[in-house]
Amino acid sequence: MHSYRVRRPRVGILVLATAVGASWALTMPSEGFETEPTATAIAGTSPDIVLAQATTKVTFSAEQADRGETRYGRECVDCHGDDLGGGLLGGPPLRGVAFLEKFGNGAPASGLFLFMSTAMPPDNPGRFTAAAYAEMMAFILEGNGFAEGAPLPSDPAALDTLIMEK
Repeated sequence: MHSYRVRRPRVGILVLATAVGASWALTMPSEGFETEPTATAIAGTSPDIVLAQATTKVTFSAEQADRGETRYGRECVDCHGDDLGGGLLGGPPLRGVAFLEKFGNGAPASGLFLFMSTAMPPDNPGRFTAAAYAEMMAFILEGNGFAEGAPLPSDPAALDTLIMEK
């Protein structure tokens, strides 16, 4: 397997590939690029493609989490419980090891947001605004011990640049 780093680009293309569970920026050089070995190339890809993963940790504001807690209490508590541990109607826990294995461990924050905004609530998916989903996600992040800081964006492309890591 070859590894390469792109140097002195003349013309390049930046492509942002997104999928639940993966967020990668691909830098694909054009003719005339000089390369030198440095980064491990992904098996099955051209040695001229370098992958870089987002490394900014997800944060949320306290105000978002407070608003999210209020909406969660009205809309989600029956299924997911008042402590995010699972509710009377059988919704999965939204905190703890099982949750973090599915949505945490360095996954892009867009994965959780897109799941919430396209599948929740089950009887009317997508019924809330993007800002409301971001607020409920902030509450869930708070309940899982993620750091407070900059407000959580409500745009999937912006969330794609953030990783679910404490």
